[in-house]
Amino acid sequence: QRLNNHKGENQQPCDPVVALDHLNVELGRLRETKSDCALFRAYAARPQLFDDEHKRGFLHTENYVVKAAADRMIAYWEARADLFGEERMLLPMDRSGTLNGEDSLALDQGLLQLLPQKDLDGHGLIFFDPSRHNIKLGYSNESMLRVIWYIMHVAKEDPIIRENGFVLIVYPKLCTPEQIDRDIIAKGTTIIGSVMPLPWRGFHICHPCSSYNKYFPLVKMLSPTRIKDNIAVHFGTEEHVLECMAGYALPAERLPTELGGRDRLDYAKWLSDRKNVEGVDALRVSTPVPRPPSAHSEASDEVMKDAPKSPKKSAKAKTTKATKPKGTTTTTTSRPKTKRNIRTPSPSLPQADAAKSSAVGASPTPTTAASGASKTRRPGRKGDARMHRAVTLKIENPETSLVEALQEGGFNFDGLNEKGKPHHEVFDQDGVSLMQRKNQLLRRIRVEKKKKKEEA
Repeated sequence: QRLNNHKGENQQPCDPVVALDHLNVELGRLRETKSDCALFRAYAARPQLFDDEHKRGFLHTENYVVKAAADRMIAYWEARADLFGEERMLLPMDRSGTLNGEDSLALDQGLLQLLPQKDLDGHGLIFFDPSRHNIKLGYSNESMLRVIWYIMHVAKEDPIIRENGFVLIVYPKLCTPEQIDRDIIAKGTTIIGSVMPLPWRGFHICHPCSSYNKYFPLVKMLSPTRIKDNIAVHFGTEEHVLECMAGYALPAERLPTELGGRDRLDYAKWLSDRKNVEGVDALRVSTPVPRPPSAHSEASDEVMKDAPKSPKKSAKAKTTKATKPKGTTTTTTSRPKTKRNIRTPSPSLPQADAAKSSAVGASPTPTTAASGASKTRRPGRKGDARMHRAVTLKIENPETSLVEALQEGGFNFDGLNEKGKPHHEVFDQDGVSLMQRKNQLLRRIRVEKKKKKEEA
């Protein structure tokens, strides 16, 4: 018997004890009309990603409103597929699984950081400093967005943050107009507020820069409605801003020194600790062989309609409010509906799964079929003169972007100038994506610099 017999039933807060059952039924209903969306494609390929904890995160974030939780879950997987692609979206969200070389370069800048301490109400603290955005390094906006995704997933590992939510602290005082990227701000705000299964409890902008009036309307428009009374903009001296922040359960000892607080951030150590936690390859999982369409439908229907064990009843986390300190501007926001593109699965299988594919009867990949035969020269390898020229140009002229260096080297990319087209969907004359070429170039540059250092 279906649990959702009335159209409006799943649009009201639900008892946490039965919410998971209602969500499974709602997802089963959505499968009938959205069977080709990223959520159901992902489940068909790797059902173990959709355990009860994964679903509860969306329910808790949406205050156990089942329809809103299902919509957020679909939006999450559409965004995940769009950012990481059909293969990488199924891998663990860690540096070895989903972040490539260019992404790691963006991650090293520390644009978004998870602070070591929480506020007095137990909310996680995420610190955003746009002045750390190094536009000369040439990493793409897509890489920066994947870094934002990664940091949010690290925050999600903390059970306290999963339960209580997080507060975003933005510090734009030292950034230049060139470092204010509207694309990163718009898409990053959507990821944080409308996609991630984490409750967003507060938003502080401390010491706005001169470009405040240009970017703030965009932030205001895209921030979730639920925090409209918790967006605070703090002007004035350092002492005054600290006094204002203290009124929001954020004393100086829990704020970074950049704001005048007493918590000295060590981002390099944080990166090192994350590497130790994740391991070099400990969490890497190869992409599974996609199932045929018939198995896709059956599997999706099965997982979405079965009623797993009910979660323990927990109290709803409430957005904390504090008396607005003097000198603080509080503003309201609204969340518009956003459209997301539906991506089609990639027909190819990764080389890492060649052996696994053979074991289940899959046809051999071109590389496997050609084993024993003479190997053809692959574009982009060490003997490629175009890549040699691109490496030389980039080393001699560091300010040249990666794309410009590749083009000067002799690579031509179809569709590069199409507005809004991501680099993993732009290909050169050899059928290699622009994203792959940039990764190759970054690796070659590192190798050349290491050789010169050893020779010296």
